Amino acid sequence: MRLTTSPRPAVRVPAVEAGATPAIELAVDALATYRLTRLATADIISEPIRRSIVGRALNLDDADSGSDPDAGADSGVPAPTAQQLVDDTPDPPGVARLVTCRWCAGVWIAGGVVAARRFAPAWWDPAAKALALSAVGVLISALEDG
Repeated sequence: MRLTTSPRPAVRVPAVEAGATPAIELAVDALATYRLTRLATADIISEPIRRSIVGRALNLDDADSGSDPDAGADSGVPAPTAQQLVDDTPDPPGVARLVTCRWCAGVWIAGGVVAARRFAPAWWDPAAKALALSAVGVLISALEDG
């Protein structure tokens, strides 16, 4: 007597749509977007660039905008931040608001992140991972401090 086995039903694996973003890439890109937005709008390292942009947008000279590092050094009064300059202006120009508003800048940065993932993935992937790891480090540091 010979036993026959019926063939197993084929397991269907759903096809991944072209252009679909895996969850890990989405998480990495979200953290990279956070880090780039923070860098553009709030980090101390980019403050001189923000002050320069805001100063030009508000038509301030270097001493008024704080972009001249020697201005005010004798008085002991710290130069105003880009955020303070924008907040003290009744109707600041859009570019001045863009470099100090995380919500405003974040939308544009997210668009750049999506474009980088789509058109230059070989370049963007390692950069995104580095930015994401930096973001995680910043967030953990904030938890330790708070």
